Amino acid sequence: MEGIVRGMRARACMPFRFKTMTTTAPKFYHWGEKLSAFTSDNRLVMSFGSPITHIPFNIAELQGFVCTLEQAIDDEPNAKQRIALGAIKIIFEASLKIAKRDHEEMVNNAPVGADLEEYMLNYANAVKNGEL
Repeated sequence: MEGIVRGMRARACMPFRFKTMTTTAPKFYHWGEKLSAFTSDNRLVMSFGSPITHIPFNIAELQGFVCTLEQAIDDEPNAKQRIALGAIKIIFEASLKIAKRDHEEMVNNAPVGADLEEYMLNYANAVKNGEL
């Protein structure tokens, strides 16, 4: 375990250097030997050498997944599986927090007008229909 912590400290102390590989389209950045990559519209596709996925879930699905995982964790006899299910649950809960933050940003920073009004009407309908 100590070797893992020592390795983590070593990576955290590496000098950060931006190295743009191209001037158009995707962007590539290096953190020591680790690569992070972004698409031309700034979506992260690789973080510190690990490929990243972006899968959209609606809020109702995420809330359902969290409830299902809570029950599955309680019912799982294997400790290793409980830990893995708990990690998945944490990721989904973080996604819910991000969705809430994004909604607040939309409401607080969007220009007043028809787009914001339509957004708020759709949000209210989602709440009314049990999607949130």
